[in-house]
Amino acid sequence: MPKSEDMMFARLLDWIEDRLSEEETRAVEEQVAVADSATRADVDWLRAFARISEETVIASPPPEVRDTLIERFEAYAQSKERPGFLERLVATLTVDSGQQLALGWRATTPNLQRQLAYSSDAADVAISVRPRLTDGLLDIHGRIFPVIGAYPGAYGVQLLEGSSEVVATATDDFGKFAFEAVSPGVYEIVASSDRVEISIPQVDLQHQRR
Repeated sequence: MPKSEDMMFARLLDWIEDRLSEEETRAVEEQVAVADSATRADVDWLRAFARISEETVIASPPPEVRDTLIERFEAYAQSKERPGFLERLVATLTVDSGQQLALGWRATTPNLQRQLAYSSDAADVAISVRPRLTDGLLDIHGRIFPVIGAYPGAYGVQLLEGSSEVVATATDDFGKFAFEAVSPGVYEIVASSDRVEISIPQVDLQHQRR
């Protein structure tokens, strides 16, 4: 059974993305107007997440940029081999917009992108999954938000299927990363800096069912 705070968080996501009726929108606006500081912080986070999702354009990087990203990631991979050098964390799921359908909420936009958010002691990770109409594959983009006081740094990001690496990239200066043309399936995402490794296991990247 979903927790009431999880349902409210998903409700706020519907409101931010204009998926509510006029009556529902007014009701949420009234609740937000008198909400506590924690709820207002959730609203600010969701607005930033939605803005990033809209602004992020997935494009293949030029060869020289790709080579640089690979070099950066290889450096992170080498640091992973040093026992005890990295702090290893497992992130937990905090938001999954796809769960709204299971709760009986309406999906009013065809081919709606799915949004996921994960939390760890070092950083929050926001992920948007967009189905491609042309080939049935998925475009994935995300951003890493270091928690206050944590070392920001750059991250190498791997998409793993079992023990096999499907694709690897690195974050830009704003913590953004992207994977293109990914087959639907269940994956692990691992983000590694020179100080911390964040694992997101069992990421179910499937087309949403209507």
